[in-house]
Amino acid sequence: MLIFRNLVGFLRGALASALMFMAGALVPVIGGLLMFLAPTPVLGYAVGFRRSVLRASAVVIVASGFVVFGGGPNAGMAYAIAVGIAAVSMTYMLERRLPFERIVAVTTSLMLVVGALSALAMAGSPQALAHALRDSLTNAIDQGQKLYKMAGLDLPVAPDLRNEMVQTSLDLMPALMAISAALMVLANLGVFWRMSGRQLRLGYALFADLVRWSAPEWLIWALLVTGFGLFVPIPELRTIALDCFLCVAAVYFCQGLAIMAFYFRLLAMPTLARGLVYTITIVQPILAVMVCVAGVFDLWIDFRRLKPPPNTETRDVGNFL
Repeated sequence: MLIFRNLVGFLRGALASALMFMAGALVPVIGGLLMFLAPTPVLGYAVGFRRSVLRASAVVIVASGFVVFGGGPNAGMAYAIAVGIAAVSMTYMLERRLPFERIVAVTTSLMLVVGALSALAMAGSPQALAHALRDSLTNAIDQGQKLYKMAGLDLPVAPDLRNEMVQTSLDLMPALMAISAALMVLANLGVFWRMSGRQLRLGYALFADLVRWSAPEWLIWALLVTGFGLFVPIPELRTIALDCFLCVAAVYFCQGLAIMAFYFRLLAMPTLARGLVYTITIVQPILAVMVCVAGVFDLWIDFRRLKPPPNTETRDVGNFL
């Protein structure tokens, strides 16, 4: 009976993860959200049990087979890279009770490195990969124009503007992929944390009081270095600095959101109102920049008064008379 129950759980985790991944290509909007959370069924089957990494790896292998059957070899490889590596890596580090910051950083790095190497191997050379990405972005812009025309909005894009949009997208692609991968890992950790009864199953507090979360103080040096790198006269180095700057700024944006959440809690703001403010902040560039700046200056201003007061030792200067 126990073996049958484990087999059912195993197949259910593999099938759920595969279907959630394939939903991204079949169902608009909602499918993308489900695809984002495809590692969660793997975590649910593996974390907290004996030989958790082996369990996660087995689920990923079978789920990859389901994806290959439903979407072809390329889809199966994409699942193994995007979901499989993330799920196994998170399982390994959760069992060792590592902090969520380290899990996000390590898993995101693994996904990016393996994904870049796989894409490079399939393309054959960096030039061929860049050419394929450029063609893909150009086709996406063309398809978008067709959709606008079908909707009755004729918005022609000049060739020079289109080329500039494609080049900008190529320059920002490393940063966007890194931020997206980090959000994916963080979202899956958060959903699994809640579904598993928080620390009851993990045995430790993966997420402490997030409204008091702060980025490490040394990260400000990375922000300064990458910020000055934006003025380097070499275009290649300037592009690298821009991507790194955006990644660091995203971390401080999260710290700014934690500051907002801290004061929302003090004001006892309703959940619906909080969600509305968060949504507006994310989609409004000016507000997003202001929240990011607040996260940066929190290092010195300490908006939440989290730092202990400095020790003031009273000294007896003595009577010199």
